[in-house]
Amino acid sequence: MTNQVWRFGCGVICALAMTMLLGPGAPSAAGQRVYPVDGAPYAGAVVSAPGATLAVVGGVTGEGSAADASAQALSALASRLEAVGLDRSRLLRVRAALEPGTDFGAWNEAWNSHFDGVTPPARTMVYATSLPAGATVVLDAVASYPADAGHPVAVTGARDTLNPHLRLAGSVPNPTAIVSTRTGLFLTSGALPGRDIGDSTSMEVHMRSSMNSLGRNLTGQGLHWSDVFFVRVMPTPQPGRADVDFDAWAPVHETLGELTGGTRPPYTLWSAPGFGASGRFSEIEIWAVPAAPSAVFAAADPAAVNPRLRMSGNPRSFIASGAMVAPNAELAWMSGVVAPQGTPPEQESARAVAIFEERVSQMGATLADVAELRVYRVARGTEGDDLAAAWNEVYGAEWNNEMQPHKPVRTNYLVDSLPGGRHVEVEAIVVLPPRGF
Repeated sequence: MTNQVWRFGCGVICALAMTMLLGPGAPSAAGQRVYPVDGAPYAGAVVSAPGATLAVVGGVTGEGSAADASAQALSALASRLEAVGLDRSRLLRVRAALEPGTDFGAWNEAWNSHFDGVTPPARTMVYATSLPAGATVVLDAVASYPADAGHPVAVTGARDTLNPHLRLAGSVPNPTAIVSTRTGLFLTSGALPGRDIGDSTSMEVHMRSSMNSLGRNLTGQGLHWSDVFFVRVMPTPQPGRADVDFDAWAPVHETLGELTGGTRPPYTLWSAPGFGASGRFSEIEIWAVPAAPSAVFAAADPAAVNPRLRMSGNPRSFIASGAMVAPNAELAWMSGVVAPQGTPPEQESARAVAIFEERVSQMGATLADVAELRVYRVARGTEGDDLAAAWNEVYGAEWNNEMQPHKPVRTNYLVDSLPGGRHVEVEAIVVLPPRGF
């Protein structure tokens, strides 16, 4: 344990906090570089090798009691990996959304049992508002193939797509994506519907509007829907509806099939409070792989702190809408970070970001190397989200300012609750800078 300086407000040093820091990066039994967290049942970060081929899985569910559902979902994930020639030791990160009230202890016990004997991956866990089709647990995950697996990786039964660096295996409606990072990656912020979308009572209309915004983002980078290998769909409860309209995704998903030439990518679908207060009821984000290396890396950008990362979007926005990652970059898949137990709610954002920054530093990176930032928050207050200002102040002290102009792609999403009664959890994908001799 080490004393760590943490910041609150406009970068002012306020106090010292004792935190569990990342251990030194070391190869796991699977040969991946892992940064463990002292006493935690998951890694703080796992780094995928330069040019790694990834297996991306979405929409793995479990039903029933917390223990049964957690074991089912993790077992189903293992089966999906086995079907493409991988095992649990190859996982980089697992993200879990649990039904409200699900026993966290039972989930943790199932997790520990599943990863007994192997180094566990990074992990994020939140409580959603609701999950589709009676699920208790919904998982999505990223794994990587060994460096000597070849290129392209041979996966029995994998289907070609219009992108030579993307193949799909398994279930046609929600497959496993096999993705080479030799041409780079493109990551987006969460896209909300437009403010003037016509029938604002229709969840399908909201989702289509979000997808249209993402389509424009892809086009601006010279990409197509056929380059997309993962879609994360987060509908928000609508006023006057007893249940979230998950079925609205089906016709939008059909359209996605038409736009991809029949090769729809994996997706994850679950609901949380989100941005419903603004009258917009869906937020969707995507990951894509360029068919050829992006032209933005053809020349050096003196403004780019990390030569392997280029951000795009409206210069006036406080976040980027897109992050283009260079070919063969090393990617650190970070666990969700929360403040220590007992931290006052209004200080959780500062404490969580300070711990996160320390973990990033342990890997030889800085906050300017964060490509994707995902923030899960729990609203507090009878008159709205009175913790929003605390998060915005911390974000503004660390990103998008004169000292640190870098802006990551970001989704700032309200959830039902977080483990231990926390109010903020932060996860990220970090593009590690080139290492010198």
